[in-house]
Amino acid sequence: MDMASINGLVQGLKLTKQLATAAFDAKVEAEAKAKIGEVLDKLGDVQDKLFDLRNDLYELQTERDELKKKLDVDDAWKLRADAYALTKTAGNAVVYVSKEEPIHYACPSCFNKKEIHPLQDNRTYRGMYRCTGCEANYPIMPHKSIEPPVPTANHWMK
Repeated sequence: MDMASINGLVQGLKLTKQLATAAFDAKVEAEAKAKIGEVLDKLGDVQDKLFDLRNDLYELQTERDELKKKLDVDDAWKLRADAYALTKTAGNAVVYVSKEEPIHYACPSCFNKKEIHPLQDNRTYRGMYRCTGCEANYPIMPHKSIEPPVPTANHWMK
């Protein structure tokens, strides 16, 4: 039963109650007045119950709408989160990596808060990347150590 049906019932009961009241006010026999009074009492009870039902229905519809919004938000996050996979980087950091272009890394701490912040390359020798959300640093791709060239006898002659 929806709100429109309940409102229709309420209006119908209101009209019936008005008609019964009019009949009661007419100069009718005392026995008829007693019966009409009983009907009016019962109609009032039914009308009160319908008002309660209408309020309950409104509260349920409001709760349903709120739950639907939460479900939509959760579905949107799941769809977004499915585009990432947890990985261990060359620098031994455990972060999320995107499965789609452009490939990038995301902060696991922020990811757990349902936020995605692509990690930014600090351009350091140790290969540190920084989260723009929480400012955490992760060793993603450390550079390989570069060995200095070994001088040879021919090297000095050139």
